[in-house]
Amino acid sequence: MLLRIFALLLVCLYVQAEGNGNNGITCSFCKAGLASMTATIQSNPDLMDQLGDTISQGCDQVPNQLQRRACRMTLDDNFPLFLQNFLEQPGTSAEDFCNDMGYC
Repeated sequence: MLLRIFALLLVCLYVQAEGNGNNGITCSFCKAGLASMTATIQSNPDLMDQLGDTISQGCDQVPNQLQRRACRMTLDDNFPLFLQNFLEQPGTSAEDFCNDMGYC
């Protein structure tokens, strides 16, 4: 979910609204933009670290302190693996996201 929100935000930042129903974003532009952003995220270790840190904040809900720390360390250390596995799941392609957002 965080990745979808992040991707949508970045797509919106790259496009100037033209005032028509789809804000100037075409299906092919959406797919190319999301594919490019995904590649950029995966090739940028600092950005991967930041995303891992952000997602690991969900571990703060774990009541046991030892388990909370283990949760954070696991997500911080393995975020690239989690992201790669997420991107390989059905329904998580750039085309799927663009369809869900109404651009295709």
